[in-house]
Amino acid sequence: MPNVSHDTLHGFLPGRPKALNRALGLLGLGIPPGVTTEPLPTDASGAPKMFTRHMDSVLRVVRPDGRDPFILLLEAQSGIETKKETSWPYYVAYLRDRYKLEVVLLVLCVDTATAAWAARPLSTGVGRPTQVTVPHVLGPCNVPRLSQVQEAAADLDFAAFCLWIHSNDPDIEGILTVVGEALAQDADREARDDLAGLIEDGLGSKHAREIWRNLMRTLFTPRRGTIVGDARLAGQEEGREEGREEGREEGRVAGKAEQLLRLMERRGFPMTEETRQRVTTCTDMPVLDLWFDRAIDATTLDEVFAAPSATDRIPAPAQSPEQTGIPSRGPKVPGSSTD
Repeated sequence: MPNVSHDTLHGFLPGRPKALNRALGLLGLGIPPGVTTEPLPTDASGAPKMFTRHMDSVLRVVRPDGRDPFILLLEAQSGIETKKETSWPYYVAYLRDRYKLEVVLLVLCVDTATAAWAARPLSTGVGRPTQVTVPHVLGPCNVPRLSQVQEAAADLDFAAFCLWIHSNDPDIEGILTVVGEALAQDADREARDDLAGLIEDGLGSKHAREIWRNLMRTLFTPRRGTIVGDARLAGQEEGREEGREEGREEGRVAGKAEQLLRLMERRGFPMTEETRQRVTTCTDMPVLDLWFDRAIDATTLDEVFAAPSATDRIPAPAQSPEQTGIPSRGPKVPGSSTD
């Protein structure tokens, strides 16, 4: 299975111009190095009442001489997904119409089968094509597999990008070791540690994460017995505990959202993509609890999603097993009575 985070893959290059320039250079489009970028909205819904459509990353790219700017649409693809065969042409047409600029669709893939599928021309028409969309693809076949520490050290951001693209390589341990040793040479300790953490966040494979953590313990851990070292180690432990608690809370929220979707399906409510998005993107546990309680007896979705009224009691957040003491009540709606 692909072992790189979807959001990391498409969200990394936009904020790192040097690495983005090198990635564009791999496409053979004749784009000179030194381009600058501006992030653009990723909502391609088109109209308020249409289903929500979100692109991954969208950039306005300006060449060094300022001429011929274009739109770069970055899509991360971890597997074959047939619905993209219609959504990608839509995104290109939408961006071309909105910004009146040429559009380059670049799909980032972490395995060769997905890359081959993504590179196919997408056409529609009768007799002859009315519209043809040909994505550009960066994947294991055309992104360099870094094997030399000095090569990786020359551009650490680009090395991290290459690492993620090759995250399915059978010798992932060797690749991680090369990048880790290159990163250890960086004199900017803060930037080094930030990139090391980001690399770990982007690795979805438990095996790859464990290799990377072992490397970080060997190469990056500050020495104990010094004021700075002890303080940083204490801060790392505190951060890890906060991260674990955040992960547990995210799991509880995701579980409640899944329960709510199943309940609404069993009740026969129309489950549109917009409805699913509304439920799965809600991170407020008390609100999800309120929607769940309403969905038990409601006859319409409007009743489920209505704003809280004076008669509603928003359930208190669920307490985790690690928490002790008297559970706190949920947010109080103005005008509501207490027990």
